[in-house]
Amino acid sequence: MLKEMERPRTEELTDGESPLEPDEEVRLKHQVLELSQRITAMAGGESGLIEDVATAQEVAQKVKPYVDRLVALERLLNPVDRIIDKRSRIEELRAGIVDDVAEVEGLSGDLGETLAPQLITDLQCEVAAVKRDRKLFVAEVPAEEEAATGAAPETGRTLLDLPLEERFTALLGSRFIPASRVAEVLGGTLPQDVRTAYERALARVWDTILANGEFRPHVEQNRIKALQRTFRDYALLCRIPWLYGPDPALPPTPCSLEALRRRFEGFFLDLSERSLWYTDQAFYRTPLAQPQWALVDRQYLNCTFKKPSIRLLIYARANQLPIQAVRQKSVLEDVYDRIVLQRVLGEFFFESCNSITNTVYQPDRKAPHKQVYVYDKDALIRISGKRGTPHWRPTRPRWPGVMPSVLFPV
Repeated sequence: MLKEMERPRTEELTDGESPLEPDEEVRLKHQVLELSQRITAMAGGESGLIEDVATAQEVAQKVKPYVDRLVALERLLNPVDRIIDKRSRIEELRAGIVDDVAEVEGLSGDLGETLAPQLITDLQCEVAAVKRDRKLFVAEVPAEEEAATGAAPETGRTLLDLPLEERFTALLGSRFIPASRVAEVLGGTLPQDVRTAYERALARVWDTILANGEFRPHVEQNRIKALQRTFRDYALLCRIPWLYGPDPALPPTPCSLEALRRRFEGFFLDLSERSLWYTDQAFYRTPLAQPQWALVDRQYLNCTFKKPSIRLLIYARANQLPIQAVRQKSVLEDVYDRIVLQRVLGEFFFESCNSITNTVYQPDRKAPHKQVYVYDKDALIRISGKRGTPHWRPTRPRWPGVMPSVLFPV
């Protein structure tokens, strides 16, 4: 799926290493020395101010080109300045590309009724090619490798011959987590009627993601290996608004952040509720709104330049998904997904970032609203709140991002 544009990186230079060729570096250093001597000679060795205004202006005008050249050469010799300058230019270019692509997408959609179908298809393909790192493309797999893969080689059945849950298991492996498995990892047993409701809703997930668009021919051709590689950064899990116990006949507990923290203390800081800043906030006890399937992305969408709502809009358009289905996670949904996937996979699934949730809180009636965001540190889930979008800095090297999820209500 749509991937956020690659985060900026600086080239690594060890101590004493220069990005220039030795001969070029010697030549530039010689020019710096020569220019410095020329500027000093122009001043005539005077250490005080030039009192005559006309003379001062004349000297300044003559010296300025050499000073500018000297500064430029010194910056060229300084790899740090060069890297910072190039990085800022790259970021400006990337931000411009995102805006241009979004505008072209919008225009292509508006013109779809007036242009020939082939022309609009060609335009959309060109747009998709520009956004290749942000869109889910079917992976290329050698024919002989693909031929050796089958959904059920022992029976000769294809992907479409399998029941729905087995299809998703064939594509996602352990990253497909059905309702019964979610209930199990959360410490309970799911009633049969609830499990049936989730199984019935799974057909909508298949029809939206894999039965339409560019994936359909690959499914029909049984290109399982290619589809497995395509979805390697995705997981599909159930979000159940109740925490069941071992006996499904007993009343379940509403699934809230408070309930998760009490049941899974090892995922959170070992502090009393009085010591944690968020335990007296309303979102701490607010339960999940409704049962749903969620297709979640391992990677985040970088929100350094764009708001989460804009990133998710572009994400939905690029992948031909219903805009209303691509949602920003709440703090509860974010924590829920992390716990379930960590318990199933045995490791933290999501990339580390300042995950901006759609949850906000107000410390008191007169205070401005603050944003809640989630990140992991030292194998623990951390929840923080602040005003505005969190920024990257060297002492806290996590980029601000939004973790997209595609929702399918049950």
